[in-house]
Amino acid sequence: MQDDLSLLTLPRSELIVSEDWIDDNRHMNAAYYTVAVKDPALLAHDSWDYGRDFRRRSNQSNFVYNAQVVYLRELLLGDRLAVTTLLKETDGKRIRLLFEIYNADQDYLAALVQYLVIHVDLGPPPRAVNMPDPLAARLRRVQAAHAGYPLPPEADRLLAMPLKPR
Repeated sequence: MQDDLSLLTLPRSELIVSEDWIDDNRHMNAAYYTVAVKDPALLAHDSWDYGRDFRRRSNQSNFVYNAQVVYLRELLLGDRLAVTTLLKETDGKRIRLLFEIYNADQDYLAALVQYLVIHVDLGPPPRAVNMPDPLAARLRRVQAAHAGYPLPPEADRLLAMPLKPR
């Protein structure tokens, strides 16, 4: 079990815009913004004990059911990116994740990516279920810690997750 510090620290990952991510307009293709948050999402889930080990132990995981990208500024070949992962909301069955994609060298916010995910028992067949109580409590602690993180004004453009009490 992770200590509270590892649960509550805002996960941050770095990567480089590669040549295969560049389109004919010589900037990062829109499709690759969600690719850019894939590994940061996996690392964050692992740090919250809701990743690969959790899936192996429990045969449970989560599926993205809504994704949204807000494009703010261009990213170019070779740009070094910093991606932060924020657990914005949870209700014991769903979580709302917010990823901030920064140009790390020029220090600007390039995009926001939001995932709404639902907790599932992998079955077969997969089906939506409530999270086990220890996981739900752990994610509520993460949410509380992340609540103090200042969001950029552009985050207002993102869809809300109407919470359903457990």
